[in-house]
Amino acid sequence: MVQTEAAMEAYNAYWANAPLPSAGVLYMVLILIIAILALWQARTFISKF
Repeated sequence: MVQTEAAMEAYNAYWANAPLPSAGVLYMVLILIIAILALWQARTFISKF
């Protein structure tokens, strides 16, 4: 599985030098942003009644 190890090293090196945070943190932040947007949409929808 040398190819898999090389792929993982390349993936980790990409995220280490990327302007965005690591993939795990990025997914958590993305989920939080979507949840906040959903709550805001629900609040504005309910306030119209």
